[in-house]
Amino acid sequence: MADGVFQIEVVTPEASLLDAAARSVVLRSSDGDLTVLDGHTPLITDVVPCEVRVEPDEGERVRLAVHGGYLQVETGTPADAEGDAAASSDRSTRVTLLAGVAELADEIDVARAEQAKAAAEARLAESPSAGARSGSGGEGAEHTERSDELERAAAHAALRRAEVRLQVAGAPS
Repeated sequence: MADGVFQIEVVTPEASLLDAAARSVVLRSSDGDLTVLDGHTPLITDVVPCEVRVEPDEGERVRLAVHGGYLQVETGTPADAEGDAAASSDRSTRVTLLAGVAELADEIDVARAEQAKAAAEARLAESPSAGARSGSGGEGAEHTERSDELERAAAHAALRRAEVRLQVAGAPS
């Protein structure tokens, strides 16, 4: 491959969404934003719901809505597989993004994403907040409080996924 170019593959359980030569990949992990370039340090990390931008070697930038997953960056030399020593300048990088759910920007159903966002916002508005609870406590109240917290966390996650989809699709969120 040309200098500064590496292979990227984005895979979901349903399909391989992207398998291309790229110059950069930008995404977010739980540690923060991450840009991968050719020769990147080998890495395995999580991917949080975010927009993933791939700058291909040729053609238009590829944008994806990714709703979590894992990223692996492998760096070696072309001769590593053959067991021969190679010059360090002949490094090759391969990036694999495994996602449970991911969508290319032009395949996002904006109306469905807007409905999902509205539904998540409604769930959050209906859900009691931790500070608004009152009562005598006890085991039943503690169970209800945990259920409420789980419901709010699920609604927040659904809202974040909808916002990412709308952002990637270019729709106002």
